[in-house]
Amino acid sequence: MLSRRQVVLAAALAPASGSLLAAPTYTAGKEYLIVNPPAPTPRDTIEVVEFFAYTCPHCLQFAPHFEKWAKTASKDVTIRVCPVAWQPKFLPFTQTYFALEALGLLDELHMKFFESVIYQEHPYNYDNPAPDILDFMTKAGVDGKKWEQTMRSFSVMNKSRQATQYWNSYQIDSTPMIGVGGIYSTGPHLVGTREATPACISYLVDQVRAQRR
Repeated sequence: MLSRRQVVLAAALAPASGSLLAAPTYTAGKEYLIVNPPAPTPRDTIEVVEFFAYTCPHCLQFAPHFEKWAKTASKDVTIRVCPVAWQPKFLPFTQTYFALEALGLLDELHMKFFESVIYQEHPYNYDNPAPDILDFMTKAGVDGKKWEQTMRSFSVMNKSRQATQYWNSYQIDSTPMIGVGGIYSTGPHLVGTREATPACISYLVDQVRAQRR
């Protein structure tokens, strides 16, 4: 027969043990959305897409959490970043991402520029941001003429157009959002917290992987 002490200890430990073993559960339409029709996506890899806007403070706050998850992603996962511009006047911000990519400056200036926009460390006229973006880049050591040429280049303009088409195909209406395999999307506002979102991304990756077997 169990002593009273043993019964109390068993009752106290049982919920804790159960909570450690319980896996998170996710529901379509709640923690994640089903993309219908599916967005175009490679079939030889599971593409996970970070949709963000340079003008979105929540995107800046979520970025470290997604970056940490991306570093641990399995080999069959490919990470893609897709900047979002909600209005045509914001397209220079989209072009900025691809211009930094073209110049090999993403690692050096992407987050610095992001923070300068969100924290207004450098003033930006959102109705015509291109001159202020140029000013930031030249003060950061980028050749101004080269920057303007890159912003207007066919490659950057084409990638910017493709980005707009892509986030529309995922039916993105808020940021930050994460697209998975062309058929799912999720984000902190759906899952509940920035910290809990990576686990949901992993769950959706597993779902795509299982469906492709």
